[in-house]
Amino acid sequence: MTAIRAGLLGLGLSCLSAAVSAQSPAPGGMPPPPGMTLAASTAMRFPQPVRAGTLIGRDVIRPVEAQDYVGSVRALVENASGQVLVVMKLGGFLGFGGRLVAVPLDAMVLLGQDMEVVALTPAQLRTLPAFSAKNLRPVDAARVLKVGLAKPSH
Repeated sequence: MTAIRAGLLGLGLSCLSAAVSAQSPAPGGMPPPPGMTLAASTAMRFPQPVRAGTLIGRDVIRPVEAQDYVGSVRALVENASGQVLVVMKLGGFLGFGGRLVAVPLDAMVLLGQDMEVVALTPAQLRTLPAFSAKNLRPVDAARVLKVGLAKPSH
């Protein structure tokens, strides 16, 4: 269990709701400017080659100083147009509850051993539909993907 998750669990459920409501003035650190695609935004974030299998199990955090825990990566899938989606468990407490959602890989970046959602606010994440594997195929664990990098928010 990472230090981030352990700290979050130690604070308890009441602090969790306070952390979620404390939003950065620029949610996600640096979302793409209006009119810029997620792919173009990723290209500006020094994308690095990463094997898909190494992303499974990583914690997903918000890129703010507190690095609020958002969820964890469960799988990577690809849609018919070739877009890679990160399936992550969103919410829950102590491993119970929550739901699976799919977030475009281009909406996320790497920060050390964690991933950050940079193009969606927590409110937008909560409105995502529950994940359905219909018309999606798993990404091979050995496949090399390009993932942008983040600099620490603090």
